[in-house]
Amino acid sequence: MAQVPIIGSEGKPILYAYLEGADLKFEFEYYGTGENGMDYEFIHTVAPENQMLIAKKFGLDPMAEVLDTVQQISKAGHGEELKQALTDKAIPNHLWTWLS
Repeated sequence: MAQVPIIGSEGKPILYAYLEGADLKFEFEYYGTGENGMDYEFIHTVAPENQMLIAKKFGLDPMAEVLDTVQQISKAGHGEELKQALTDKAIPNHLWTWLS
C-alpha cells in the first residue's frame, strides 16, 4: 500500500494518505510520552464521490490520480490547509478516532 506523507508547517508529517479499496484515508497516530502521555489515532475517510473535491479546493486537476493530487498539495506547502479542510468537513469525510 503506497502512503503519501502530508507535511505540516514544521516540516514534519501531520497525516499519511493512502487508498484502501476505493476509499481515500488520511491517518495519523501519536504516542504520548511520560506517565500521563496519551496515545491517539484518527482516520479521515473520503468516499470516492468526494475525492474530486480535494483537487477542486486546491485548484488542481480533478481528473488526476487522487494520491498524486494529495502529494502535490503537500509539496506546495498546503498540508495544514488540507488537514483543516478535513477537520472542518469542507471536504466531506467520515472521522474515526481512538484514544487511550
